[in-house]
Amino acid sequence: MKLVEVKKVKIGEKSFPIKLTNRAMIEYESLTGDTVLNLAGSERLVKLFYCTAKAGAKSEGHDFKYGYEEFLDLIDDYYLDVLNNFTEAIAGMFSKTEAPEGKKE
Repeated sequence: MKLVEVKKVKIGEKSFPIKLTNRAMIEYESLTGDTVLNLAGSERLVKLFYCTAKAGAKSEGHDFKYGYEEFLDLIDDYYLDVLNNFTEAIAGMFSKTEAPEGKKE
């Protein structure tokens, strides 16, 4: 399974790269005290989005200039659309698997 693919999630007029890296997952676990396998509730989903957005910016060589509270303010006006788009992007990352050579999925 390839977990390092960069996806884009739009917040208003700006697109943010997201990347599900080991660093993002560890930071998420530090913020929530839980694993990424338990995304119950919007707070955890937003925290995962925040961690993956930081990782996405780093992977593209950009500074991520938002603290968690600033990030919440940024997505507030677009909350439902943003979370739906983020959920679809993350689900796409988890659903891609590679079949062994010579075998079809």
